[in-house]
Amino acid sequence: MSRNSRMWMRRVGLSLAAPAALVAAAATAQSVVSKADFETIPPAVTESESALKGAPVSLSKAMSSAEEAAGGAAVSARAVIGSGGAVTYEFMCTAGGVMKRVEVDGQSGKVTAATITLNAAIAKALERAPGVVRVADSNLLADPPLYVVQVLAAGKVHELSIDATSGEIVEEVIKGRFPGVLAEGEMVSLPSGLKYIEVVEGTGATPAGPSSNVKVHYTGYLVDGTKFDSSVDRGQPTSFALNRVVKGWSEGVSTMKVGGKRKLIIPYALAYGAEGRGPIPPKATLIFDIELLGTE
Repeated sequence: MSRNSRMWMRRVGLSLAAPAALVAAAATAQSVVSKADFETIPPAVTESESALKGAPVSLSKAMSSAEEAAGGAAVSARAVIGSGGAVTYEFMCTAGGVMKRVEVDGQSGKVTAATITLNAAIAKALERAPGVVRVADSNLLADPPLYVVQVLAAGKVHELSIDATSGEIVEEVIKGRFPGVLAEGEMVSLPSGLKYIEVVEGTGATPAGPSSNVKVHYTGYLVDGTKFDSSVDRGQPTSFALNRVVKGWSEGVSTMKVGGKRKLIIPYALAYGAEGRGPIPPKATLIFDIELLGTE
């Protein structure tokens, strides 16, 4: 195990947890900037001025079209100048207390806005995954504006993202009862309170004893789906002795075979207790997807 890994594990006490707040902040920042262009240098001011002056549709005219499409009032506006001087206007409009993102083409005046209703999005989701709806939400400020519908069907959670401008399904993610890897096997409950689901049965060796060293890839979640740490995301497996981690890990990994994958559901008594630790909340049940890569 690297020096950096050892330092990190000492900080948390397993340990297996990067600061959840930092991870969440990073995820939020990533979602905000994922569509931003950090490569292209901005055009000269004179070029921008010329493009805006030459656009057949002015910002004022585009705003009127956007407000009509949204059925409300614009609260912000900006002109985006693309390659070749193409102008697109982006507006944030409020209508009935709901914020909507509207685009207007500066050349043709074509308006792109959310026109699909939430009820229509739910119908589309149920057409794809017949079942019952648990959650239906909107993100009308996204690009494109989206509805996200969760459908419970055949023992799985289908999370469908639906384009609010076209009504097309742009993504479907199938989840199970627990966050992370979909685990459809039988859940095993041990006397200690530890639970696990075998995802892939390994074919290699089992750790020889309670102090064996193991090499694993893992991802950890809270029960609400918050990912607080992942060696997979870092691209670097972690090695440790089984007697130097939380009890849930010691017990859950000790019976795995190399090459196996297992989902551990660890009660707080076998993790960080009633008080929690660092980013782990008090009385937190932890869920880990673990792959055993080696043991010695």
